[in-house]
Amino acid sequence: MQTIIKYGLYPTVLAVTIGFIGYTIHFDWDLKVAFTVMIAIRFVLFLGLEFAMPMKKKWKMTRASFWRDVKYLATGAMVGRGLRYIIILAAIDLSANNSGPLAGSSLLVGFVLTALTAEFMQYWFHRACHEGKGALGQWLWRVHVAHHLPDKVYVLMHGVVHPINQVASFVIIQGTLVLLGASPESIFMLSALMGLHGLISHFNVEIRAGWLNYIFVGTELHRFHHSADPAESKNYGVFLTIWDILFGTFYYKPDRVPERLGVHKPDLYPHSNSILKVFALPFGRLLRERQNVERPVPSDRGQNLF
Repeated sequence: MQTIIKYGLYPTVLAVTIGFIGYTIHFDWDLKVAFTVMIAIRFVLFLGLEFAMPMKKKWKMTRASFWRDVKYLATGAMVGRGLRYIIILAAIDLSANNSGPLAGSSLLVGFVLTALTAEFMQYWFHRACHEGKGALGQWLWRVHVAHHLPDKVYVLMHGVVHPINQVASFVIIQGTLVLLGASPESIFMLSALMGLHGLISHFNVEIRAGWLNYIFVGTELHRFHHSADPAESKNYGVFLTIWDILFGTFYYKPDRVPERLGVHKPDLYPHSNSILKVFALPFGRLLRERQNVERPVPSDRGQNLF
């Protein structure tokens, strides 16, 4: 069973997701209802498998980390997730009568161009959060670092995120799609596939994607993104690897996993359980005091952050 899960789960779930997308569009099902059902089923499946066969027990959800996750989901993360959900559904509605460069294109062409454009925008926003220079780069990192403070990566931990980061990311992506004139079907397809990879990329179960790692960002790649070693914490794509490959930030070591997850120097930051301190990071005095500092390594943006 472990071998089947290891090598068969990801391609199976990917194929089922693509098939479900096809059936939804072919039979003209309600896209918003289909999207909601899809994310609920995947979440329950992945959460159950994590409890049954965790890859690393030290990365397994504990009682303390669970209540931390609940706090994020019940406060800032819930705001971000709620707005993310609303933004996706609104984008599907707005795109129905929209005109733009992609309006009138075939479904396949529209989807490919939509996916590449959305990932391009998301890639550079995500990379700027890690590597951006100056005051804006420092601020973006403090908005984003909430997601990197945990030293464990598992499905529910995916919700540990600053609301500003969540809202900005999805406004950029979904707003771009509406401006391009992407069809509701293209937005539905992209949101379904991005949602799958956003969830499975934080999966604490040993699964392998093989050559698919050179197309999609999954568990093996994103786990390195959460590495505490700055040399490994690359892979800024959420769905596709093309921009990481083209811009030199693709990092893939199939025979190993990071030794430690989180930030490089955790003592510089508040503990991820201290949600108010974490949420206050973008509004701290550091932004005013560190205008001319030399840019630190991506996983250690700043000093004395709390």
